[in-house]
Amino acid sequence: MNNPFSPFLLRWWHRAALNNLVAQRYAKAEEYFRKIQAVQPDRFGLGHNLALVCLAQERYEEAEKYFLGELERYGDTFIRFKSLGDLYYIWNRRGACGEYYAKALPLCENEADRRQIEHRIAQCGSGESFAKAMGSYGLLKAGNRKMQEKDFDGAYGLLKEAVGMDPCNFQAWNNLGALEMNIKKNAAESVKYFEKAVRYTSLVGIQGNLKKARDMLAKESKK
Repeated sequence: MNNPFSPFLLRWWHRAALNNLVAQRYAKAEEYFRKIQAVQPDRFGLGHNLALVCLAQERYEEAEKYFLGELERYGDTFIRFKSLGDLYYIWNRRGACGEYYAKALPLCENEADRRQIEHRIAQCGSGESFAKAMGSYGLLKAGNRKMQEKDFDGAYGLLKEAVGMDPCNFQAWNNLGALEMNIKKNAAESVKYFEKAVRYTSLVGIQGNLKKARDMLAKESKK
């Protein structure tokens, strides 16, 4: 790409891709990552990001190809092992899920992530416990669909079932917190749910949700 604006365009595409990824506009994020891929196919981290957008769109075989490619190309790291564990968890592949979480565990430095991985390794220990985890994940997906349809009461009920089946389901706890904060305007309850979510994840977005809920609660207490 012999274009004097190429460095600028690449930076712009990369920023646009990440912004769309964070906003969960996965198809749009992929569009920008593909633009980058056409120019810099070996760009560091690109395969990981392409894997994430494929995973979010339930294209599991493509996600696997990219995650394994990153692992082969750049070597063993916590995030590469955990990402594969997450993929196989969502994909309902119990054996591979347990294998990669076990590889990630010794490299884990965050307490919440360690708690999540240890819980999931235990779930992989038997078909019955893993099936229960998959049931919880299915309820999460159903609850998310209800949220998209703006059936918030229906979503709430499904998400409560999800955490009842698997208390490690941090996405369900997070979404319950979001419903309490944004729909019910109940800051105290939203804080409780977000606190449960962050016990099992270090994701910055969920940590941010907890901060927003605490700030909202603090403002209410001053009235």
